[in-house]
Amino acid sequence: MTSGLSYFYTANSQCLPNGPQFSYTFYITLTGIVGSVIHLIAVMLYQTFMSSWKYRPALIFSMVLGSLATVVDLIILMRWNVAIGIPDKVFFLLGSATFENLTNILHAIPMAAIGAKLAPPGMESAGIAYSASIGTFCFMVTNLLGSAILKWSGMKTVGEDCDFDSLPSLIVVFQILVPILVGVPAIMLFIPNVHQTELLIDWKKERWYEGEKESEYETSSIEDEEESIAEMNGKGLGLQVEKNLV
Repeated sequence: MTSGLSYFYTANSQCLPNGPQFSYTFYITLTGIVGSVIHLIAVMLYQTFMSSWKYRPALIFSMVLGSLATVVDLIILMRWNVAIGIPDKVFFLLGSATFENLTNILHAIPMAAIGAKLAPPGMESAGIAYSASIGTFCFMVTNLLGSAILKWSGMKTVGEDCDFDSLPSLIVVFQILVPILVGVPAIMLFIPNVHQTELLIDWKKERWYEGEKESEYETSSIEDEEESIAEMNGKGLGLQVEKNLV
């Protein structure tokens, strides 16, 4: 639903006379600067308070907090902030621009830690690349599904007399209810309930290092055999030379 919100926030007076009508400089540049500062604060908060948590509580907390942070967008959509006298820009910066970036980092850090610990020793770069490619693919699929849902809802986002009436209900369903009702059970089912300092896979128990030793032994055996053959060939060549001299 992010694309629908972007159209709502940046719609001009002809499209949405009573909308926020944010300029692209404010919506992209200033919000990006604020987001960068919030990212740094989020990393410090996570390191101070959440680094000792188990994976499940950390992920559930960040997911639920991120879903509830969408209420800020919902308030702006319904124009409730204007009704109580809070300007759109102030409410957006103190609300959506802050909490969205905060919860994104709080959720991304434990997910990155899980991806790193699932990578076999010696294959960390491949494991991280594989995880990143899956995340990128899922991001593209969700964007396509979101665009299809917006089109199916009959929302008009450009031109004159735009229609964003269905956007609040879509926000409630797909950005609040679905992450909580689907994401939380998925975390409980697929994420181990261990501390972030613990190993997720005991690679010694999985005999990963034995495989490495065997491969090293095979490689060294092949090299030794090649050296022996080279020595024998060298000795044979030397004897042949001596015979020729005689």
